[in-house]
Amino acid sequence: MSCEAIIATIVQGASVDASTTPTIKNLLSKYAALLDDEKVSVRASYLAQVFPLLFGENAIFRESDGYDAQRQVPWYDDDTLSKHMSINCWLQPLVVVTATSAQEVATTLSLCRFFNINFSVRGGGHLQNPGFTSNDGGVVISLSKFNHVKLSEDKSTADVGLGLRWLDVYKALDPYGLAMAGGRIPTVGVPGLLLGGGISFQNSQYGVGAMGVVLADSRIVNANAQENADLFWALKGGGPNFGIVTKMDLVTVPTESWAEARVYPPTAYPELAKGLMKYHQAIEVDNKASLVWHATSQAILLVFFYCAPVEKPAAFQSFYDIPFLMNFVPPGTRSIYELVQAVASVISPEVLQ
Repeated sequence: MSCEAIIATIVQGASVDASTTPTIKNLLSKYAALLDDEKVSVRASYLAQVFPLLFGENAIFRESDGYDAQRQVPWYDDDTLSKHMSINCWLQPLVVVTATSAQEVATTLSLCRFFNINFSVRGGGHLQNPGFTSNDGGVVISLSKFNHVKLSEDKSTADVGLGLRWLDVYKALDPYGLAMAGGRIPTVGVPGLLLGGGISFQNSQYGVGAMGVVLADSRIVNANAQENADLFWALKGGGPNFGIVTKMDLVTVPTESWAEARVYPPTAYPELAKGLMKYHQAIEVDNKASLVWHATSQAILLVFFYCAPVEKPAAFQSFYDIPFLMNFVPPGTRSIYELVQAVASVISPEVLQ
């Protein structure tokens, strides 16, 4: 494809006022005519002119108000929890684009290819690997404005925004008596868990129904069991390697469940390990049970979860008689939202250090 055709495609795909189109085309054409060495020295200047024309206030540069708020995304940001930053919070991207649609994501990706600049994609912002959700001197495509939870008419599925974290999702669904197979930790983002093959409370029972994906060439496609089925298969565990997911339809499930969270002393490890082996045998025939095991040098946290309002499920029988220090979450039936809220305080570093 010729340079003129590439520029025309970028502008045609963007939702911009017709009066700004000639300016955008002129800037992109001027940049394309430069020698490679010249492009390196002026790239940032051209981005600073082109991105605001295409994305307006959604293109947030270092000089913009709100840049630090977009750059620094803490794992915990709650009245009851301290803020804990990852290394990504200290990186300095040139621009953060808070896209509002799949088309804006596609346009941003086209520009990253055109300007040959590094980019990162941020969903919930939990992943700490440098370069994954932020970078130095490049573009961050932020999905933070994809923050909706839209139930289908029959409430059997929900379209979940890719900028949300799982506690947000559970909170939105809780009034309807519903939840979904999502994260067990409140600060984990929606796309990172589902694309990374993360663990949910209902891992053996439910999964993703359909996705909308921006491919590397900026085409927007659907991926489900019938359409682009190979891509759909690859995305579930393939992480961000096959495209930028901008839409997910997930199956809803009843939220009422049984749970208990216990803290054990480190000396209980041998007994707990034996109990774990018996638990693995039990779940071969009972796919409603799920276990969270979180150990430090000071304590061992176990969260027992059962996907039904059943008191003291038999799947956890091997743990019940092992002496423990305390209950963080007392045994009983509750919603997944209530449980994940409780787990938030249990897993904070101050508690388990």
